[in-house]
Amino acid sequence: MSNYLSELKSGIAPNPNNNIFSDIWGEYERVILHSLVTSFGLDFLVHDQRGGDVDTVLGVRETGTFKNPVYAQKYEERGKYSAHDYHSDDSYTKITAEARRQFNETGTPIQDVYAPGNLLIFNKAVGPWRRASLDHIISAHEVHDDPVRMLADLDGISLANDPENLRYTSFSLNAKMSDMTIDEFIAWCDEHPDKVNWNGEKGAPLPEEVKKRLREEDARAREHYEARIAKSYYTSPQFYADAIAAAGKRGLEMGARQALGFVFLEIYYACKEELGAVLPGSDFKECFEAIIRGIPKGFNNAQLRYKDLMSQFAQGFWAGALASLTTTLCNIFFTTEKNMVRYIRQGYAAVVQAGNVLLINPGDLLLGDQLKMTTIILGSGASVIAGTAVGDLLSTMPIASVPEVGPVVTTFVSVLVSGLLSCTMLILLDRSKLVNTLIGKMNQYATVEHTIKETSKAFESMAAEIEGYDLDAFSTQCLQFRLIAAKIGQATSEEELSGLLMDALTSSGICLPWNGDFDDFMSNPSNRLVFS
Repeated sequence: MSNYLSELKSGIAPNPNNNIFSDIWGEYERVILHSLVTSFGLDFLVHDQRGGDVDTVLGVRETGTFKNPVYAQKYEERGKYSAHDYHSDDSYTKITAEARRQFNETGTPIQDVYAPGNLLIFNKAVGPWRRASLDHIISAHEVHDDPVRMLADLDGISLANDPENLRYTSFSLNAKMSDMTIDEFIAWCDEHPDKVNWNGEKGAPLPEEVKKRLREEDARAREHYEARIAKSYYTSPQFYADAIAAAGKRGLEMGARQALGFVFLEIYYACKEELGAVLPGSDFKECFEAIIRGIPKGFNNAQLRYKDLMSQFAQGFWAGALASLTTTLCNIFFTTEKNMVRYIRQGYAAVVQAGNVLLINPGDLLLGDQLKMTTIILGSGASVIAGTAVGDLLSTMPIASVPEVGPVVTTFVSVLVSGLLSCTMLILLDRSKLVNTLIGKMNQYATVEHTIKETSKAFESMAAEIEGYDLDAFSTQCLQFRLIAAKIGQATSEEELSGLLMDALTSSGICLPWNGDFDDFMSNPSNRLVFS
């Protein structure tokens, strides 16, 4: 919506004697219409969704769904969980075998990671609360069914049997945890203390110290687990390919939206011009024919202004692409809601146009006008976001659920709020004596681009004048003047000098400003010397 500022007339000075609202809606009609057509009339061309357009670890973790169907297919084809496969893996069996070997050689028991003071040994005779068992902190079953690991293209067995996810505890505690998460297991223990029978004591609940250690180990293991997945996924070629593809798609959608808005606006003004030429009292047929004439005329006007059309498309493309990349970056750290994605996209429309004015300055504005236009663009971008936010808030109210009426009311209020805020700001800027004084002061300092363009224009004008000269005739004239100057320099009397000057005037085709004898002409007070 913010791209409509490219249509803004610079230097508008509303008549203080006129009604201020007449000035607003009259001078900024194109602004209001463009905002309606692009951001609300054509916004269906841009498909925002929660979490953006690219899969992220956090997004998949929260929703359990994928945006890229390749990952969805891989998840469906993961196969059933097999405890045997996970527990017979070489990395798992090697850790168990090494711990058993050290125990057999030294007889040193193993510390229970969850229960401080509980010493574990590899001997079934000591009972299940002292027998050592290697536990997956994040259960192997959970890892196998975790959709996020599909993003990183990591094997579930290697993830589950990462040394950071394996810790020794008692056989009894490990068996009771089974495939539950730590939080699920603690909740189960709180609900069924009679089934916990801690340390073999009937009805004994899970000790608070053990709960604390369980949570600490779970947090540590999950941090390592998530970091491994994130590093693998966010450095993969597939992630960059998806991010670039999403940015390109969003850029094309935004570019098409802006370009179509430009075309529709040209059609509207062409139809309006044709209708304005219809005489009062004409029937509906003549009005309809005027509209029919205006439609192709509008298309032709858009074609004639193809540079502006392409500029609108380019600005929309970059705004959409940058918004998509920013949204993807945000979703790495937090999942953006659908409305937030829309705000980012609309905000970038203003940022891109402001950058165009500041860096490229296509309108060749002076410094003060550059800063004023940039302020208008950014302020209007904020107005657009405010109007959209009001519309989103209104969509949660009962009136929005009324068929046919709700969407119309929401759209109308959004446009009204955006239009009133942006146009009021524009009028205030145009009427402010302080702002206009500051702009006038800053306009004394031309930008580098403006200075270069002015210098270039001066050289072009000079070159055009030189191109029109007859250089041969100019050289001949210079030679004649040098010969006359040489003769004048050699004159020995006033009579000779007078004769040389008369001959020079005659040979140069210069008409004498007197007739007859010079002395007689000058003796007459009514005569005047007129050189031509």
